[in-house]
Amino acid sequence: MTLLELIRKIEAVALSQPAVNTIVPNDINTLNTLPDVRYGVFAWTQEQHQEALEDYGPTFRFAFIYADRLTEDGGNQVEVQSTGVEVLRNVIRTLASELEVTSWTYDTFNERFADVCAGAFARVSIRVPAGTLCEEIF
Repeated sequence: MTLLELIRKIEAVALSQPAVNTIVPNDINTLNTLPDVRYGVFAWTQEQHQEALEDYGPTFRFAFIYADRLTEDGGNQVEVQSTGVEVLRNVIRTLASELEVTSWTYDTFNERFADVCAGAFARVSIRVPAGTLCEEIF
């Protein structure tokens, strides 16, 4: 499986979540440039990927982020963070049913993007099967 194939799978799984209306690829700060964003937002960023000769495929690392807008008084902060953790759990567990998700952690946040938001992010490691274990000769 290639990096592109994995990213397409991640996005498809995220969009299947009822709380997700928008995907923000590769940089959560792009959210600031979207004037008509539909919340909740699922974003992903790539982290350092890894592979060794004895591995049967690469391990890709990502940060998955869920963000939603806070009410004017911020009273829904914990609710948004809780929804974020649940959305990320569902995405990760769905991916783990088909791929080897080796580890993940969660953190919650409040952040000002174009709107004041709260949410959660997960750092995720996913090992995928290699397309081939031999070098390609061109």
